[in-house]
Amino acid sequence: MDLIKNIGIAGFLFFLIKGILWIVFFLLIYFGVIDKQKFLSFKEKIFRKKTK
Repeated sequence: MDLIKNIGIAGFLFFLIKGILWIVFFLLIYFGVIDKQKFLSFKEKIFRKKTK
């Protein structure tokens, strides 16, 4: 039971941090700290879809 509880806490923290980072990225784009085109090219490199 402790293992499941620890995995649940780790998963929660992972998605919490991931969500906070996305919010920070969008705020930086909104306030003009990061250029939108640079962010989109960076996002495209990270989430490149694999072709069959």
